[in-house]
Amino acid sequence: MPGKIVLLLVVFAIISPSHVMADCTQDQKAAILYDCRKYLSRMARRIVAPKTWDHCCRDVRAVPNRDMDCIRKLLTYTEVMRIVEIRITNLAYLC
Repeated sequence: MPGKIVLLLVVFAIISPSHVMADCTQDQKAAILYDCRKYLSRMARRIVAPKTWDHCCRDVRAVPNRDMDCIRKLLTYTEVMRIVEIRITNLAYLC
């Protein structure tokens, strides 16, 4: 009987999806806001999309799974007023 229980636990451990998810950090958010400012800014005269080799895209790729919604959740009210939020989501596709 204990052998069956152990076997079932092993099977469920293999089948079940991993629930370990890394979260984004304030440092990653700050780096993205700084290095991607030309693309994110509301006040920009010209929207400059980042290139894949730019610091901006390197910062985006440093976020686990390029989860820009995680970065958006960390934004303060004043940061939201300075940037166009949807562009943060677009960074995952541009980079």
